[in-house]
Amino acid sequence: MMKLDYRAEKFQKVSVCSIPCDFSDMRIDRSTVPGERYQYEVAGDDDSGGDPARVQREVLVNFFGTLISDVPLPLGCDGVLWLHDRDYVYL
Repeated sequence: MMKLDYRAEKFQKVSVCSIPCDFSDMRIDRSTVPGERYQYEVAGDDDSGGDPARVQREVLVNFFGTLISDVPLPLGCDGVLWLHDRDYVYL
């Protein structure tokens, strides 16, 4: 599976639970992301209609994109942040 270099990728700005993040619809190589930033992957689901449905440290199925943030995202005890209306906003 191909992963891109963080330093060479162009990102969109999004807000996830009011936390500003950089978003790419590609997989980003973790080794290229600065150590002070947090990396997550976004997934859709079979019923999401092409919209993001959840955030995790790593997504294998229904990959939607990669998020990079300056602060940790509020993942649940199960390691998942389930997205609801207005949790994920393009800026």
